[in-house]
Amino acid sequence: MEIREVKELLKVFDESQSTYLEADVVGGHVKLMKQSSSDAVSKPVQVTVEKTEVSETSVESVEVAEEGTNVTAPLVGVFYTAASPEEASFVQVGDKVKAGDTLCLIEAMKMMNKIVAPRDGIVRKIYVKNQDVVGYGDILFTIGD
Repeated sequence: MEIREVKELLKVFDESQSTYLEADVVGGHVKLMKQSSSDAVSKPVQVTVEKTEVSETSVESVEVAEEGTNVTAPLVGVFYTAASPEEASFVQVGDKVKAGDTLCLIEAMKMMNKIVAPRDGIVRKIYVKNQDVVGYGDILFTIGD
């Protein structure tokens, strides 16, 4: 792991709401902790970092009967609504999506991770803005019928 990668990891961690991060990286192990503003103990997050190609990320979802399926962030990183600033957003509120459609990208350590729709439906709500830092488990979207 190069020093610039460590610095970027520290920056993303510092800007996130996460209070604990543990990662196995090529050549070592990284453990980051910070005191939360509420002094509450948060659930530890374990991340394995490897140099790989961009891949579609499987998204865990939580069913909420009234609203639909919440799509959560599978990692800590920067949320992007489009592949580049010149392009249109992948989705907007009210858009119909099919399972596997790209909803957004999350950048972590210079790697872009596709977040895909876990099911067919309509984008009911988007919880974060373009270029916001998201934490593991943060709700990104709600997809309903």
